[in-house]
Amino acid sequence: MRESGDNYADGRYSLLQALPTGYCFSEFEIEEVVGRGGFGIVYRAWDHRKKRAIAIKEYLPATIVTRRNDLILNLRRASFQKRFKTGLHCFMREAHIMGCFNHPCLPRFLRFWQQNSTAYIATPFYHGVTLKTLHVRYPKIITQNWLCNILFPLLDAINTLHLAGYLHCDISPDNILIQNDQLPILLDLGSVRKTTKSLTDDEEITVRPGFTPYEQYAANSEENRQGPWTDIYALGAVLHTMVVGKPPPVSIMRDIEDHYHPLTQLCPAGYSASFLHAIDCMLATDVSERPPTIAKLVSMIKPCIFQASHIPAFTTLSSDILANCLYSDSSISDRQGGT
Repeated sequence: MRESGDNYADGRYSLLQALPTGYCFSEFEIEEVVGRGGFGIVYRAWDHRKKRAIAIKEYLPATIVTRRNDLILNLRRASFQKRFKTGLHCFMREAHIMGCFNHPCLPRFLRFWQQNSTAYIATPFYHGVTLKTLHVRYPKIITQNWLCNILFPLLDAINTLHLAGYLHCDISPDNILIQNDQLPILLDLGSVRKTTKSLTDDEEITVRPGFTPYEQYAANSEENRQGPWTDIYALGAVLHTMVVGKPPPVSIMRDIEDHYHPLTQLCPAGYSASFLHAIDCMLATDVSERPPTIAKLVSMIKPCIFQASHIPAFTTLSSDILANCLYSDSSISDRQGGT
């Protein structure tokens, strides 16, 4: 089991091992590091053939490999071979899954290749800010109407995965990028799982405290079967965080003693009872009480959109904030498909 999100100690390791500026993969030239974590580095690169910026994700599990002077990766110990190959297999599977979809709210696959004793994925370079960063810095722009406007295209992307038999398994505020045009991108398909597939002994469960539902902690348990409701719980936790400023209590603790306070009882200002009720249902510990599918969830949330003509879908203020964020914060594109 591994906890999702950046490991900053690992991040420092990986940053020290980054490819140098100017390094080229054929027509792709590395410009700078824009993201790093324990399992990889993300670079902004220039595509000289198509004259555009792209993102390149490198598989680099920093605690088990080092980079030689010739830029090839070496294992720190021979005993790490199995861990490295397992992670590399997951990285290759992520590239395959990305290539299966063509949705405006999912990262678009450009190319996969192996070099330097590791592997790389190229995607478009998305300009925007993570929902996590946006919420921390500019919480006042996040309203029920604003959330609904980004929620429906996001739900369509999640439903696209579900209809193909996949679960995202790592939906969180820092895996949702809000682009300049305010269209969301659901990042990091590295944790995606087939709904019918059990984990092997070599595979790790991705957990994100507060966002991961109980059944994901016991991934291979027959009585804790995962399905669309698993991603729906995580998305409910994202909405909960946007509304009250923090995620719900950790799900495995809720299973022992539930200290969750229903939003319909908290009644945060500016949110309708029906919208809050939908979030409470998404966060039910009993999967039978959650919306079973995205279609059912949409039917619950659709009536919640404010109809008042004086409330614009996206305010000028939020557009200006995103534009200003783009060039003032190095964390804007720090996800770019996840690390």
